[in-house]
Order: sequence, then C-alpha cells, then structure tokens
Amino acid sequence: MEIELADVSFDASVWDVKRAFGAILHGDGFYNPSDPKTPRAVNFKVTLNPGIGGVRNNGSGSLILPNRKVGDKLLKRVYEEGKPVIVNGRRMRLFRAKKMPGRGLRETLEKTPYLEPDEEEKHEEKLCKLDLGLHVDKVQFGVFYRPPDAPMTSPRIFSNEYEISHRNKGAGLLWFEYDHKLIRIQVGDRMTEQIGSNIAIAFSNIRRLAVGIDFGNPFVCFDLLTPPMFERERFNRTLTGDDWRDQRKFRQRLDSLTPAHAVVAPYAHHMRVIMHTESDIQTFVRLCEVAEVQRPIFANVDAFNKGFFSPKQLHKFHIWLKQFDWPVAFQIEALLRGGFMTTEDMLGYFRPHLEKLYKDLGSRAAVVLRTFCEAVRTRNPKDSVADCFQRSLPDGSRCDKSGKLIVKKFADDDEKGEQKRDMGKFQCHHVTFTPTRVILEGPYVSVSNRVIRQFVGFEDHFIRVDFRDEDRLQYRWTREVDGTTLLEERIGGVLKEGFELGGRRFEFLAYSSSALREHAVWFMNPFEHPTQGTITSQRIRDGLGDFSSVIMYPSKYAARLAQAFTATDPSVSITRDQWEEMDDMGEGDYLFTDGVGTISSELGEMIWEALCTAKDALRRVVVKPHAYQIRFLGYKGVVVVDHRLEGIKMRLRPSMNKFEALDKDVAPIEIARWFDKPGTSYLNKALIMILEDRGVDQKVFLKLQELAAAKTTTASDSIEETVQLLKTHNLGTSFGIPWILQGLRAAGLGMGPERAPAGDLSGTFLQSLILFAQHHVLRDIKHGARIPIPDSYLLVGVADEGPAYEAEGLKDVFMLEKDEIYVCIQNDEDGEPTYLKGIVSISRSPVVHPGDVQRVKAIGEPPADKICFFRGLKNVVVLPSVGTRSLASMLGGGDLDGDLYSIIKYNPLLPTLHQDPMEYKGVGTRRLPDGRESTVNDICDFIVEYINSDVLGLLSDRHLMIADQSKEGTRDESCIQLAKLCSQAVDYPKNGVPVDIFDSPRLLIREKPDWKKAEDSDPRDTDYYYSSRALGVLFRSIDLNNLKLPASSTPVPNGGVVLAPKREQPLSDVISLALRPLIERQLHYFYNDDRNVADMTALFLRYEKELRYICVTHALSDAPDIRLQEEEVVVGTILAVCSQVRWRRDRMHRMKLHSSELARDVQRRLFQPVDVLHPEQGELLYGLSQAWLAWDFGMRNRGVFGAQSFSLVALNVVLDTLSKLGGLVI
Repeated sequence: MEIELADVSFDASVWDVKRAFGAILHGDGFYNPSDPKTPRAVNFKVTLNPGIGGVRNNGSGSLILPNRKVGDKLLKRVYEEGKPVIVNGRRMRLFRAKKMPGRGLRETLEKTPYLEPDEEEKHEEKLCKLDLGLHVDKVQFGVFYRPPDAPMTSPRIFSNEYEISHRNKGAGLLWFEYDHKLIRIQVGDRMTEQIGSNIAIAFSNIRRLAVGIDFGNPFVCFDLLTPPMFERERFNRTLTGDDWRDQRKFRQRLDSLTPAHAVVAPYAHHMRVIMHTESDIQTFVRLCEVAEVQRPIFANVDAFNKGFFSPKQLHKFHIWLKQFDWPVAFQIEALLRGGFMTTEDMLGYFRPHLEKLYKDLGSRAAVVLRTFCEAVRTRNPKDSVADCFQRSLPDGSRCDKSGKLIVKKFADDDEKGEQKRDMGKFQCHHVTFTPTRVILEGPYVSVSNRVIRQFVGFEDHFIRVDFRDEDRLQYRWTREVDGTTLLEERIGGVLKEGFELGGRRFEFLAYSSSALREHAVWFMNPFEHPTQGTITSQRIRDGLGDFSSVIMYPSKYAARLAQAFTATDPSVSITRDQWEEMDDMGEGDYLFTDGVGTISSELGEMIWEALCTAKDALRRVVVKPHAYQIRFLGYKGVVVVDHRLEGIKMRLRPSMNKFEALDKDVAPIEIARWFDKPGTSYLNKALIMILEDRGVDQKVFLKLQELAAAKTTTASDSIEETVQLLKTHNLGTSFGIPWILQGLRAAGLGMGPERAPAGDLSGTFLQSLILFAQHHVLRDIKHGARIPIPDSYLLVGVADEGPAYEAEGLKDVFMLEKDEIYVCIQNDEDGEPTYLKGIVSISRSPVVHPGDVQRVKAIGEPPADKICFFRGLKNVVVLPSVGTRSLASMLGGGDLDGDLYSIIKYNPLLPTLHQDPMEYKGVGTRRLPDGRESTVNDICDFIVEYINSDVLGLLSDRHLMIADQSKEGTRDESCIQLAKLCSQAVDYPKNGVPVDIFDSPRLLIREKPDWKKAEDSDPRDTDYYYSSRALGVLFRSIDLNNLKLPASSTPVPNGGVVLAPKREQPLSDVISLALRPLIERQLHYFYNDDRNVADMTALFLRYEKELRYICVTHALSDAPDIRLQEEEVVVGTILAVCSQVRWRRDRMHRMKLHSSELARDVQRRLFQPVDVLHPEQGELLYGLSQAWLAWDFGMRNRGVFGAQSFSLVALNVVLDTLSKLGGLVI
C-alpha cells in the first residue's frame, strides 16, 4: 500500500522520516517481537520529492508499506486516535494514494528485513564525500629497487619500466569506489575517444601508500601486493534504459594495457601516479581517510628508468638460464618472476655466485636456491639480498660447515629413501598463471596418480598448473566486467600453445575432477624413456583407453580422461579371471547400484595390507575398512566387502564403467579413499537453514552450539577430552598429536585439573597447540556454523545386494524395504559395535532444496536366522535396492560412487515438516555443434569455459542469502530456482552445460546478513543487517576475542640458528622426567652425551628449512610479512580470514600433506627397520636411542623456530618404539 505524504519539513531527510515511522510501526500495537506470527518488524520504504533552491525536499513524498492491513492501521492511528507523525517539529499529513505500488516492490518489502536508517545514512554520506574525481597526468609501472648488496635501511628508488602520459590531454582521472572497495584510474578522454582503459586497485591490495613532490610533480606511490586489475571500457556505448542490462559486462578485463606494457607487466606491477596539481595529493590523502584506506605517508621517492625488464634484458636472461639443469633453472626463474630480483641483479652481481653454486653442487643447487627464495621473501628489514644469499649457502654464516650436511650428507639417504618412499606421493613443481604473472613454487609433496606412477624417475617432467586471479583466488567477475576474452587469450593460449619454463617446453596433458574444481591441470614436458621411447601428452592420453563412446562430448571425454589422474594410492594388482561385471539393479535414471560393486573378504584384506605397508600409521587401526573408493582400468566407484565371495574376487557394474581400458590382463586396484572409521556429522549453514524451515526450533541449534563451544573450551581439562577434540576435527594428525597425547597419558601425565601422578602438560608446547586447535574449532563454529551433531555419523553409501542374492536363487534373504537403512558403527576404541535403530534423517552435502533432507528408518541389527548381505558391515550406510526411485537420488541427486551421507539420530534435529525431494533431471550433455570428434583443443576450450562459468559457490551463497532475506526462507521461488541451477552447476564438469550467474535470481536487498561478515577480511557495518534467522543468532553467540592465542612461533627472517645449550639441566622438563624410568629400563641410561646430541644438528636444520618453506608458501597472502605459525602447521589449520572458503581449505589440505611427509621423513631417518611388520629388538633400541637424542636436541633448542615441533616428531618415535618394546602400553 502507498501513502502520500504532505507538509513534510523542508529540511528533513529521508532518514529523518524513516526514523519517525519506524518508531511507530515497530512499537506497541504494530509489532510484538515475542509473537511467533510476526517474527519480523514491518519493512517499509520512504521517498521524498526533491526540493529547489537548497532545500532537501519540496514538502511531499510517499510511504510504501508491504500490505493494506498495516496502512489502514497507521491511518487509523493518525486520524481516529489523534496521534500525528511529527518530523523536525512539523506535523505531516497522510493520504491514501490512488495508485498501487509495483508488485515487485511489495513482495520485496514483504519478504525482506527492515534496516535501521542510521547505517544507510552513514553509507550515503560517505558516497557523497567520495563523489569526486582527481586529474592524473601520468601513470607509471615499475619496481621499487635498491642494489643487492645495499642494506634495507638505504632508500629505494622507483624504476619506471612503462609509462602512460596524459599530461597534454588531461584526460586521466582517479576516483574511489567505496562499495567495490577499490581505487579506479581511468586513462582516456570520454569527449574525444571511443575506448579507454581502467586500472582498478583494490583497497586490500595496497601494502603501502606514499605521496610527495618530485621536481614539481606531485605523485602518489602504490606499493602493491599483486598487480592491479586492467580493464577496457567503451565510453559512448548505446544504452537501453534498463539499468540491470546497461550496467552488465560493459568493461572488458585485460592482462595488460598495451603490447609494450605486456612485456613488463609480469615483473613490474607497482605504480607511481603523477597528479595534476599539488592540491590533488592533499585531496587524495583526505579521501583515503573517508574511504577507510590506510593513510599515505609523505616521502621522497626518486624515479629513474632502469630498463630492468626490457625485451633485450629478458632475452639475455633466458639465454643465460639455459646453462642450468631444469630444477635449478626453475628456482632462478622463480626469483625473477616472484619480484625478488631483477635481471640486473641476476646478470650482474649474482651471476658469478649462481654459476659457482651450480658448478659445486649441480642439480642439488636447486635446494639452496629454494631456501634463498624463501629467505629473500621474508628477510629481516636490516638485511640485504646478498646477506640472504650468503646465509642460504651450504657454507654460509648461518651454520658454518654443518650447512653442507643439509645438501650432501643426506644425498645417499635420499636415494635409499626413494626405494622405500610412499609410492602414492611425489615431489611436484607448481606453476600459477594469473592475468599478468607466472608464479613458481615448489617442489613439494603431492599425491600421485596412475599416470605419473608409470614414469618413476621422470616425475619432474610433470607439473601442476593453476589458473587464478592476481590475489590467488578463483576468478570472480562483478556484474559490469566481462572476463571471457581474458580467459580465452590468457588461459586458452597457455593450454593450447603450452609454455616454456627454465628451458623446457611444457604442453597440456589432462586434469583430475578435483583439480578442475580448483582450476588446476597437469602439464608435461615430453621426454625420452629408456624402454618406452618418446613420451608425449598425446601418447599418454591415447594409451589410457578407448573413449569412442564419449569422444563427441568434450566435457565427458575430459572427465573420462580425468579418472586416470585422480589422486590415488596403489594397492594390489589382479588378473582378468579375478574380476567380473554384474548387472546393475534398478531402471532408468535412478539406479539403486549406481557406482557400487563388491569384493571378497580376502581381496579386502590384501588391499588393506598394501596400504598399511605404505603408510605405517595405518597399522594402529583396529577396525579394518569394509569399503574402498577405487579406480580400476576404466571403472570408478566404491567396492564393499561381500562375505559370500570366495578367494580373490571383485565384481563391478556397468554404471562403474566409464571407458574401455586397453590392457586388461593384469591391472592395479588404485585406492582413492578407504572407510575405516565413521566420519563426524556436522551442521552447516545450508543444513541449518533447511532444517529451520522444516520445523526445527532455533533453540535446538543454539543448544548444540553452546554444547560444542563448551566442549571445545574445556577440552584442555583432560588428555582424553583433548584427544577426542583433535580426532573429531581431524587436527594434529600430520604430526600424530592424538597418538602422542595418548602415549603421554599412559606414561602418567595429564592436563591441569587431572592431577596426574607424573605431572601435567601445562606450559608445554602441547598446551600451545591445544589453544590453536580450540581457536580453529571455535572459528569454524562461528564462521561456518560447523557444529558436531550428537548421535550422528558421516558414512559412505552402499547398496543392499539382497535383490541380487534373490536373483541368484537364494532363499530366505533379508532385505531393506523402501525408506529403510542399515548402519553399524564401530570406532577403534569401541569394544562392541553400535547398531542404529529408529527414525533418523539422511542427507548429502551440499543440501540446497528443502527436500534434500529425508526421514528414514534405521533397522538396527539384522535378524540372525536369515541370509543378509550387510550383516557385519561396519562404518557404511546401506541403502535399499527396492522402490520406484533410489534413496541416494532423492538426496541432492546423489549416487553410490563415493558420496558421503549424513545420518542424524539426534531427535531434536529431525525435521517435523514433510518435504518431497526434488526431481534431479539432467539437462543432457552438450556435444560439438558440427558433430565432429573432440580434440585436445576442444578440451582446452571447455576448461576455459568452465573457469569462466564456475559459479556453484556463488549460487549457493546467493541461495542462502535470499533464504535469509525472504520470509519464505528456502521455499522462496528464487531459492527453488537456485536449487535447480546448483544441481546443473554440479553436473557441469560432466555434461558441459554452464549456468549464467547473471540470469539467476538476484538478492532481494543490497545488504547481506551479518553472518556473512565471517568471509570478509574488512567488513563494514553499512554492508550488513542483523539476521533474525538461526544463522544470525548462532553467529552473534560466539566471541572469538575471548580466546587468546599464545605468542606466535613464526619463522624468524635470519633463519634457524642452533643455540648454545642453556645452563639448565638437560631433560629436566616434565615430559622427559615422566619418561625417565621407561627410557632407563630400555637403554640403561637417561642423559645423552652432548656430542651425540649435536649430531642431530644437520637433521634439524634440514627439518627447519622445510618447515620454514611450508610456513611461507602455504600462507593465504603473498605479502612478505605474512607466514604461518609453527603451531598452525602442526595442528593443521590456517587461522587467516579468506573470502573464498575453498581456497583456504585447499591450502590447508596441501599444507597437511606437505607437513605430514616432512614429519614422516624425519621419523624414517630416526627409525627405519628392515621389516616394518616385525622389527628386531636391536633396531627398536637403536631407533629409541636416536629419537631420544632428537628429543633432547629439540628441548635444548626450544627457543629456536621449529625445534619444538621437531621434538614432537622425535617424541612420536620414542613412544612408538617404547610401545613395540613392551615398555609402554598405549
């Protein structure tokens, strides 16, 4: 309903009028917050007609309300009850308008929450102050430079490598875009030119700002973390009058401004902007304060044109680079492309040093140069680049002659270790292409795959390539930006034409499905194999199998190739007579057995034994897995143990067969995942939103969050609770922290309140780790609503084979009926298994549609007097194979090829309102328009399109925000439409049909719910509203400021320095004293000889160097002062805020993999028996003595970065050998 306003005070603002009406409409008689029928305050809109001659309005306007009922009540209050609306001392008159407000506006007011006018007013005031452009004469791109041997305290100059001048035209313009959080510089004259260029600098990308005057030229210097964004804009484009269409994709993203700029852009991205007048820099400083950007400092920055990155200099550099082996050339190029050195540094001061290093060490010089690269990035402000190089040398001042041991002493051990290394992993170099740069990292450990394992010794010919935006996040386009051309030219060009790096030519090979989601692919450098001849990417692809059935569909063809590149662990090989194919159960689109087969118990035991041989930690597992996710020839999916199968047998299904492999006589079963324990089922944002709409009370979620927060904060009260916290959230596993704590408890130690006989762990490094783990868990609870659910589990889904038994002629078979499931849970510490019985809910992440959560019945233990396929199966959920539609397909369109299902038994969380599942119908598979067969170029085109159209995360975010903003929640029409689009986006990698994010439903209001603040590194109150949904209540209920972390243990810039032993008695800490009787009983001594302890120096320095590299390269930011803390690496978390959760999660996964391999390497060097299964007593005693020395070394040097985690790695071996010697029962 619309009400006309008259006699409005001329000096009143919209916000004044809105406050006056808000006081009435949200007061008694209109709104009762405790009434469940009116959970939200009335929303409304006020407009005032503009005034003339300096007055704010002409005395008239309108009030729009969501419905007539509220409007009639307001008019009655004013005229019948005599309660006028007064603004600025003037009584307004209200009239019922003749026209009706638009339907869209009425629905928006009906659905969306009311926003307080104070924040809106503050936001408008800022926009008004920032509505100002500053004239720019020149824009210069370059580097801030000082000679390599100059100390960091000497002044830097700005080397102007490329310049755009508009002094004569006066057409350059700089302004602030507050809502987009960036500074934009426009180069071009709208009056005389059709096309202009834009340079967009995000506030978060500014490391430092400086202003000054250089020979009469006022300037602003931008010291940037990454290159700015470059865009092209057509100035005088035709407009339609539809703002939504007119403001869409009118700017085109670029990799550079001109061909000349393209040469220097990969190396020189800092900026120096010459302003038009001196007053402009004063205005710039003032606008920075208004926009909440860091305040510029006044400084003298001299500028020269050094020509570091001219075509001639770059050509000289690349010619010189060819003399080095590729691993060394990779590290040298990483120094240049990382912005740490210039061509003048390389070809001048450092040239003789680098050539001598290579002459002395050969390919092993790459290890030193990788250390040098990290040292330059994190150097002490007082150090020069030359100082960093000297410290990185094997005979540098950092560790005198002992440093040579890092490179040479372990060379033989490395070669021996190669024979015993985990064949599921290898050292991989990483390359990241951004719009302007090429970032080189590594090598560090990565999970291997079927293809790379075929070429042992040639792994460095395979590299992983990522495509990301300048900030290392995935490409995300704002509505006005079109990035298609950039991706086609930049990414498409690299994929189709390859690239040269360190003297090698690399060509596109393929990708894995998980890597594609991270916008990563595999490249390779063709090489000569001693037995197989010339190996090229095309030869590898041709040798994988027969893809004729999918060759017409580029996306499906690429997905089939991707199977061979899935990260897997090798297990056992079987012959053709040991496996067979059986029929699927079900018909049409919803197969009951989609992606699942069976294996015999004997084969399952063989697979597990192979995994345990490669991964020592698995030996501690008590409950062996009954299901594995596999890759085998052209098959993919899950195999589950069928106790009726005899001998070595595997039975697969047509739904698992994705392509025909060429060689079937003998083939390895590759393990992508094994399921030896139940996963923890968590609440998340989407599940909470849906369950709330399905009848679950907000108080239930709040109670669970309070319980989880309390368990987290009190976990340090006992070792048992701490171990449970770490295991539940999968923390500290890379360093075996849960196992160490259990061992220390067995030795008589405890946490503070436990009053353990041997003392408590307060004040130790372990307590510091627990604080980091607590912070990680509480952060996930607050930012992700990741709350553990009691009596609930996350399990892989398998099918009931009962109908197949009956088809074989078996009688008296017990089978699951429709809407029934079977679940049997057993953890290692459980004496007996637990059978779930009764009503439960089942879902599969991600949940988007309200019907993605279904109520089913868990049957408990099957009857003993009938044949039952799933009797004895543990830690899986068995789904029925009867009915008209598979249960898996009802849960977000799931299947059984490895999908995990959340089983919730906790009664208060069971939905009370029924919702039918969504029909997950496919949209077909896109084929080439001309009907020809796909080529590798078609796959490259698909990758480019996928990166440009990867919007699943954006759709999910938008779905949640609209559900929060709308009174109808997830049942809102826009949410239902988004659920369908999310389903299409999930299938996009396989069917090749993209989703256009710009044609999807839009947010109802500009502001976001306050729980979205978690993903913003610089949140503003004006951008958010208080959400009344459960997510908002939960978010505001957790305060992370109450949890104080201990002093950080970050890598010091000078590198690791082994300290002289302190005067305190060695091995006098609480852990050493608790272990003393156990050590003396086995070794017959306790204290170590100082010389023997010193022998651990080389091993520690090797460990410390790699740990330092992990801390630098796995941080979320490229900023030189940002690095991970030692505790973060050990716990397995990254506490920094990131706007893209997937990026943080991927970095954490990579960090855990890297750190676990580092810990494993040290453990192997301390204790490596000939027979892992049956070590001899002498080997155990020697391993114990070595580990005890390493523990002692770490404790003596615990003030040095890395020493405390090094001591924990050693402690793990100490406890392990004590346990195997029978001296400690864990």
